[in-house]
Amino acid sequence: MTNYDHLPPMTDDEHDQEFVRLLTAHQGPVLAYIRSLMPGFTGASDILQQTNITLWKKKDVFELGTNFKAWAFAIARNHVMDQRKKLKRNGWLVFSDELAEMFAEEEEEDVADFDESYRALEVCLSKLQPHDRELVQKRYCENGTLEDYARELNRSAGTLKARLFKIRAGLRRCLDNQLQHVSS
Repeated sequence: MTNYDHLPPMTDDEHDQEFVRLLTAHQGPVLAYIRSLMPGFTGASDILQQTNITLWKKKDVFELGTNFKAWAFAIARNHVMDQRKKLKRNGWLVFSDELAEMFAEEEEEDVADFDESYRALEVCLSKLQPHDRELVQKRYCENGTLEDYARELNRSAGTLKARLFKIRAGLRRCLDNQLQHVSS
């Protein structure tokens, strides 16, 4: 989390830019949180949009340097509860409020764990050699096949598979170490 105490005061435009950065960075976790509170509900992205509108309307209330995710989750939870009331009024079967709250608390913990894991993975990926990082990128982030990439490099797919096996083992060790440092 960025600490803004030591920086000179921001202009309104700078504040808005930082707010947009935070809002954008938290879209995935907020959507996952909404989905956890409304499993099987197809309108989760609509609730996310409503949440984003409320966050933007209240942006001047948010104090930079405080926990944006917790604030966004609280607003999302309010929108979910409003939606649940509408569904109940229209005769839909929905979880009890107590059960929904229990899911919400569990999801907050899961999202926090996911955030820690994601940050740890970013650290571990940054430690890879550029050619290994590119291999991971080609294999897991792009639509091409490993065979296509092997042809591109004029190497065998088996060689790349073996290299990926070693990279994954190293990433697993690195992740375990990173997460161990976070929890201690």
